[in-house]
Amino acid sequence: MDPNNNQPLGTNPVAQPAPQATSVPTTQPASDSPSPVPTLADDPKGKSSKVVILLVILLLLVVGMVAYSMFAKNQMNNAKKAATENTSEVIASPTLAPTLTPEEDLQINSPEADLRELDADVKGL
Repeated sequence: MDPNNNQPLGTNPVAQPAPQATSVPTTQPASDSPSPVPTLADDPKGKSSKVVILLVILLLLVVGMVAYSMFAKNQMNNAKKAATENTSEVIASPTLAPTLTPEEDLQINSPEADLRELDADVKGL
């Protein structure tokens, strides 16, 4: 295939018949209309819409980060105020400590005798 041969897009050069070998090179007649050459500006609407969507997403991301940082700063300030605004005083008052009465004072002399007494009490219930 000749590199200067401009073929329309979408054609398959393999499926075209092979040119016959001749000793005289063939040239294409010059045409007044240029052949369609794909450029990057063929689809400006699709590319610009992708750029706009990307910018909107980035803008939302930045706004979200700023809002989160302001929220976190506000929460820290509230926590500091709550910790420092406690002005209540604790006044100590004397109270009597409970003492054990002789009935509550347990002395374990014989664990087996105590177990027998507990069994007798359980049977009595």
